[in-house]
Amino acid sequence: MSDKILIHPHYDSVWIIRHIRDGKVIWEDVGSNSLVQGGEEQILETYFRDNGTFIPTEFYVRLCNETLTVTSTLLSITTEPVGNGYSAQLVERSTVGFPTKDIDSGVIRLTSKLLSFTASGGQIGPVTTAYLSTTSDNSGTLIAFRALSLTRTILDGDTMTLQFRIKLS
Repeated sequence: MSDKILIHPHYDSVWIIRHIRDGKVIWEDVGSNSLVQGGEEQILETYFRDNGTFIPTEFYVRLCNETLTVTSTLLSITTEPVGNGYSAQLVERSTVGFPTKDIDSGVIRLTSKLLSFTASGGQIGPVTTAYLSTTSDNSGTLIAFRALSLTRTILDGDTMTLQFRIKLS
């Protein structure tokens, strides 16, 4: 298996990311994410092997300024922003974190709540990647990532929003 970006044919997760300044969207990126090996293992162990050590109690969306691959882990990520209002954004493993369940093209789909990264007192970034993990620190599992189409710097007062939809097709 290549360590490059891999789009799984039956795991369909689309991330919608927007950079907002003065109430206006100045940049938008919509596209599929990549499920990493740790994420694959987490899903398979949790569902099919009932391995309690793999069941996450919550998820976090985080940002970094590096190129991730399917073999990346949380320990390999060294460029997560610090300060200026940045913090990992909680996505609860519940109907709060995933409030919408619908049917899209005949397939059940979950949609996350809308997450926001707002810079305060300085800038956040530059950032090139958003990623999903099971912890807000590096003790958990990296599940998936979305490489941004452009490097973004969230200036003081700007907000970057992120929402994702997941389905098995």
